[in-house]
Amino acid sequence: MKNNTKLKYIILLLVCLNCVGICLYLNFAYQVDMKDDGDSLDSLRDSIKQFETVYDTDTTAEPEVTKDTYTPPETLDVGGDERDTSDEVTARPQVHNPSATLNFDKLWEVNSEIHAWLEIKGTRIDYPILQSKNYDEKYLNTGFDNSYYLGGALFTQSTYNGLDFNDPVTLIYGHTMRSGSMFGRLERTYSDPSSFKEHSDIMIYLPGEVRHYTVFAAVPYDALHILDAYNFSKPYMYRRFFADVKDIRAINANFNEEAFPEVGDRVIILSVCLGENAARRYLVMAVFNEDLADNGIS
Repeated sequence: MKNNTKLKYIILLLVCLNCVGICLYLNFAYQVDMKDDGDSLDSLRDSIKQFETVYDTDTTAEPEVTKDTYTPPETLDVGGDERDTSDEVTARPQVHNPSATLNFDKLWEVNSEIHAWLEIKGTRIDYPILQSKNYDEKYLNTGFDNSYYLGGALFTQSTYNGLDFNDPVTLIYGHTMRSGSMFGRLERTYSDPSSFKEHSDIMIYLPGEVRHYTVFAAVPYDALHILDAYNFSKPYMYRRFFADVKDIRAINANFNEEAFPEVGDRVIILSVCLGENAARRYLVMAVFNEDLADNGIS
């Protein structure tokens, strides 16, 4: 009997220690998510600007760049394989203000999988966009510099999207961080009608090019993998999806119906977990504004 009693006490002690360990871990995880991570990612652009030529500012030293004269590196180092960029170059529209573009040669020294940069002026959203060639979910918990980071990075998926943003729809994923970093304030920004209008311009930096996208919808949505469910290269599916989006009725949904895309327009969708229900998504949709590109506004 004494041995049985002693065994019960030992088991009880182990259970208590396990519970304490779980509580400590959850508290640590919460603190990591709640902390102000400005030192690591909020000042991401400043940290990358340690390379003095990340931004090209000497306009006198460079001629105007066009799709015919711009020559990027012949290949990008993506871990052993060579990625031919020649097709991407011929597809690019004319660039009128190369001094406003990012120097991707320097960004690739940080991580060769950085393929674009997303900026929404007046918000904290000012981050690189990455794409893993071999593992679509890599940047769920990997930072822009390839180190482990709970907030991951903004990313697209190579299974569904190319690197040049010329697909009918490009989906960009990011976490809802409580600190407000990444897409932590995306829903707050676009669920308010006045803020929705104020932040209607989204900028995508590509090698040798700056693109402007006009926001036309911000809506709650289910967790359906949109690019897996819809083949946007088929006109009827393209029309059907955006017609369904226009019919969404929710208190946190906003629309600019005049800017809704037509077949042939290129769209980006920013996707983040819905604040009140992590099993759903909040989507911000924007269409490529070719008029701005043609007029050389950046």
